[in-house]
Amino acid sequence: MSANRKTSPLQIFLLIFCLLLLVAVIVFVMLHLNKDSADSIDPAPQQSQSSSASLQTTPTPTTPVTESIPAPDPADFYGEALPKSEPVTDSYFDDALFVGDSITTGIEAYGVMPNTTVVASTGINPNTIMSSPVIETVNGTVTILDAMSAYHPKKIYIMLGSNGVQFIGKETMMELYGTFVDAVKNQHPDSVIYLQSILPVTQAKVDANPDLTNEKIDEYNEAIMALAKEKEVYYLNVGESLKDASGALPDEASPNDGMHFGKPRYEIWMAYLKSHTLEGALKGSAQN
Repeated sequence: MSANRKTSPLQIFLLIFCLLLLVAVIVFVMLHLNKDSADSIDPAPQQSQSSSASLQTTPTPTTPVTESIPAPDPADFYGEALPKSEPVTDSYFDDALFVGDSITTGIEAYGVMPNTTVVASTGINPNTIMSSPVIETVNGTVTILDAMSAYHPKKIYIMLGSNGVQFIGKETMMELYGTFVDAVKNQHPDSVIYLQSILPVTQAKVDANPDLTNEKIDEYNEAIMALAKEKEVYYLNVGESLKDASGALPDEASPNDGMHFGKPRYEIWMAYLKSHTLEGALKGSAQN
């Protein structure tokens, strides 16, 4: 026989309590698991503001841009006396041609530059150089210009005017001189042409010839320098190497006629030419 038992209030209370306890345990366990899971995930690294700014403002390395310096132009030296430069050796004049009057003949007479060529004649001046037959050749006597045609120089040194300052006006001399320079350029288009200054005379020479002063020679030389610019050739102020403090050729250098001098002055002249070349001027300009 089965018994129909009635559940007591105490039993109901215990049952509810157990259920609530179970729920509490489940909730506690779930919360604990969620916390552990959140702690196990590493947060993404945060870049500092200063580092970010640094990355944004650091420029990309580039190759420095250097400004190219144009090569010196030979034309820069037209119309001015060539400056002093590193001296060349005697061999520089192996392919040079010296043209002029009796002062130029001394280069050969004194043997100061035996490796060079001289085409010159006593008494020649800008008025006669184109027309007077003064150079002896195997084919007869010819003008200086005709004699020059037999050579193929790389440099031509011209000195004219000492025999004309007293009696040829400056403008007329420059016109005549310019005609000769044009002819030389046409004959030797690839040669470097130098116009040398008229050389100074002694004070004794000036005293004996009032129409010939060193101040007047300086004026003519200024005109020759301007002519060099016009004709696009180069000017050499050789006279400065032979002047004394007063601007004259020392009396002891030319005791006879006040114009022509001996070997020591020719050596000074040649030394000046060695240290005043177009090549040297271009090199010095490039280094500056």
